[in-house]
Amino acid sequence: MRAMEIIRQVYALDGKLTLEDGKLKVQAPAPLPDGLRQALREHKPSVMVALGAPLDVVVADVLTELRPHLPQALQALSDDKLLALVNWSIMASWDAALRGLR
Repeated sequence: MRAMEIIRQVYALDGKLTLEDGKLKVQAPAPLPDGLRQALREHKPSVMVALGAPLDVVVADVLTELRPHLPQALQALSDDKLLALVNWSIMASWDAALRGLR
């Protein structure tokens, strides 16, 4: 499900999505269906961008959610260093996948 479709579904249920202090806030008159709540969790960064959040705010939010799941040594890294490590990991995985196609 794409970000705009998620936003449309929330609005169709008279819900409201806002950005407050770099966080995505959801307000609705009734609990959102489980599938829609799951889609919001899975696609939170793209929903935030679709709502106009600056990319650095979205990245900071993603790193905040990611940090507790990392080994202790990585948790201590600054956001800039952690982001560099994540980018390096993505590039290394992409390179490995491309080599596997040859």
